[in-house]
Amino acid sequence: MDQGNAAEQLRRARSEGGCFLLPPRLVLRLTGSDAFRYLHGQVTRDLNRLQEGSALHACILTPKGKLCAPLLVWREGRDLLLEAHPLLEEALVARLERYIVADDVTIAVERAPETIHCFGPVAATYPWKELPGLGVSRLGVQGRDLTISHEPHPPLLDPAIIERLRIERGIPAWGSELGEETLPPEAGLDRTHIDYDRGCYPGQEVISRLKSIGRVNRLLQIFEAAGDATLRIDASLVTEEGAEVGVITSVAPQFPGETSLALAYLQRAAVEGAIPVFALDPLTGSRTPLSITQVTGT
Repeated sequence: MDQGNAAEQLRRARSEGGCFLLPPRLVLRLTGSDAFRYLHGQVTRDLNRLQEGSALHACILTPKGKLCAPLLVWREGRDLLLEAHPLLEEALVARLERYIVADDVTIAVERAPETIHCFGPVAATYPWKELPGLGVSRLGVQGRDLTISHEPHPPLLDPAIIERLRIERGIPAWGSELGEETLPPEAGLDRTHIDYDRGCYPGQEVISRLKSIGRVNRLLQIFEAAGDATLRIDASLVTEEGAEVGVITSVAPQFPGETSLALAYLQRAAVEGAIPVFALDPLTGSRTPLSITQVTGT
């Protein structure tokens, strides 16, 4: 990809939006007369808020409030569909089946169709706005999923541009920022994946307690490094005194004229104290000063 052209595509994608091909993903279909009631009792969102043709972000948690899977949930007729990271298939199916006792619920793995996601202003333009699709936010702004069978295809953005937008908007990804030890508020999922005014689900007591009287010990932040500094995944974040206070989880692809960006978990005390932090290069031992940028969407 020509770097000059890619930089211009990135600038336009920020203001105008664009379209990209979704990566492989897991899709589960829940059928049966108890499917809605059952799933409503398992996820962190109030499924009564599902609207026709739109998807909700949600989580499935352990009883200790840790993350089993971040999900997208939507309806097709009387069925409910879940989307998750493909690496979660075995664990997620097992977790869902564990809580089915006498419920009329069947869980089936479906082949995810090739799908294009259009986001931002371009998603509301002709002809894409006229095509049947699923309303969903994947990059911090509303967009629509369209099956790739539609003709003509919209121009597609390079995956490196999408990864850059994901990181600069503070959107966590499974395997990078999210895993089985993650508490949703650490990654900002409490703002997008949780309804606090709904009934019980596994892990709900822990999540409610964290909101009312508790605090997570680390917070996901977007960091910027000046100039052409090189940031590395798994690099430690340290204070001026050398104390380790965090770790880099994702690094944004570089484009001409753009600063270096990364997502990293930082200890709450360092965030609240506005303590200067540095990225410690594991190869050279050099330290790069970092600044926290404003989260524009998660």
